[in-house]
Amino acid sequence: MFPGIVIGAALAVAAFAAPIGAQTPQAPLTSATVKAFIASYPDVKATAATLQKTYGNPAAGQNDPTTALGAWLAVGAAQNALNSAVRAHGFDSFATWIQVLTSVATAYGFAKDGDKMNAGMADAIKQIQDNDSLSDDQKKMMLQQMQAQMGSMASMAPAANIDAVKPYVDQLAVLFQ
Repeated sequence: MFPGIVIGAALAVAAFAAPIGAQTPQAPLTSATVKAFIASYPDVKATAATLQKTYGNPAAGQNDPTTALGAWLAVGAAQNALNSAVRAHGFDSFATWIQVLTSVATAYGFAKDGDKMNAGMADAIKQIQDNDSLSDDQKKMMLQQMQAQMGSMASMAPAANIDAVKPYVDQLAVLFQ
């Protein structure tokens, strides 16, 4: 069903596909925003299902769910339906909801797997430091590259967003299946 594709695409973009510096700007998240997102999801899913029945799936045969969103948003009634579904939960528009979705999905990835990423980075740093076949200059260069990567990853999801999402990881896991 289409809504699952949107969630999956957002997670993929957030976790893997967004080049550094090209990711969607993160919406600041609070506990209230995350709760509103979780509460709004069933309404968005139902609205998307209705739109799919009414207007078809313009993304059929494509792996790009944004094609359907773009086509639906070009139809005033579809845009109104999507806006209405999210306004009932405090979002000013569906476009804002999508930005929150991206921010929640990004923060969720870090909240869920951040410890694993940190442990992996710490292990990689130790391997570089303990590698006798590398010169001190090579080690220094590799460690600087890793620090730059860690800084870039941290900018993808602000710490405040990760903190806002952490209490809801289990609920979000159900949505993001």
